[in-house]
Amino acid sequence: MRFGRAVRFVLLGCLAWASSPATQAWASEDCWLQHRATVYEWMCAHRHLPASGREFALGVLVVDSPKAVMVVDSGATAVVGEALARDVRQRFGAKPLWILNTQPKPEHVLGNIGFRDVFRDTLKPEESFAQRIVAGKLTSDLMAKRCPECISKFAQRMGAAQVAGTLPVVPLRILRAESGHLGALNPDWVGWKYRLHKNIETEEALVLNNRELNIRWVGSAVQDRAVPDLYDGDVVARIDFLHRLLVRGRAEETLMTSFGVLGRDAVKRNLDYFVDLHRSVLVGLEQGVSEVELIRQLSEPLQNAQPSQGQGVYLDPDAAQARARALETHQLNIQRVYRQTEPLVF
Repeated sequence: MRFGRAVRFVLLGCLAWASSPATQAWASEDCWLQHRATVYEWMCAHRHLPASGREFALGVLVVDSPKAVMVVDSGATAVVGEALARDVRQRFGAKPLWILNTQPKPEHVLGNIGFRDVFRDTLKPEESFAQRIVAGKLTSDLMAKRCPECISKFAQRMGAAQVAGTLPVVPLRILRAESGHLGALNPDWVGWKYRLHKNIETEEALVLNNRELNIRWVGSAVQDRAVPDLYDGDVVARIDFLHRLLVRGRAEETLMTSFGVLGRDAVKRNLDYFVDLHRSVLVGLEQGVSEVELIRQLSEPLQNAQPSQGQGVYLDPDAAQARARALETHQLNIQRVYRQTEPLVF
């Protein structure tokens, strides 16, 4: 009997230790990479998504300061957002928090709702949670218009249980100027410059740059993939953006993306892919090749290509599936570029 009580005592002690804040901090430590004294990257979205949604496991930029915390994007579901919110709260405490939604794509913004209860006690009495979420005007408008449908599509893809509790929270703090700095949110963030780009991935995308810290955030505009996705962007705008990034970016600059920190070689690979694709489509259009035939011709080199060996958590570990997904993305890119370029050909 005494032995049984002793075992129960030890088990209860272990459970108490495992649930203590110090232990929880240790348990989530591997979710974080620190890039500067105040700049972090959270990388554990994949732990909270099913295999069917793993490609939406994006990295998140988190900026700390003595008086507030800034989170750049929030994840694909309420579950991802809440996991991120709890890790942020655990690491940085009960400071006022701002969320920047960099674009209206659902995998970047549907995690907003997960922060609401975790940081409710940091709001002022007259303040709503949506007033702590920041975005460009177009991004906010498109989120209001599209998010309900996006949640339904995610439910079809990942299962209703995986998106349970996911509700749109549309930003109410609007960045109305095309460019500026984030000092209005917190005086410590004057050094963070922003720019709202049109059509490099989707209708509006926010890019951040801090020259003092030598860091640039470009979201999904640069991808660690064998076949980068044009998404809903314009190919000419994407090429122009990548070229400027390659030419004007400083060699020692840390380039942070939704897929982790990438080097200038990744920018060059992305740029070369879109330049070659645009040129091939243009030549095909001038020769009168149909869209269907051009997709067939330009897909052949990729049929037996090896899948990307990148380490992003969104990559499919199955080689055949990875190749099939890359081919599908490539064919969609051809279709998009064809339809964007066709009106320009005489």
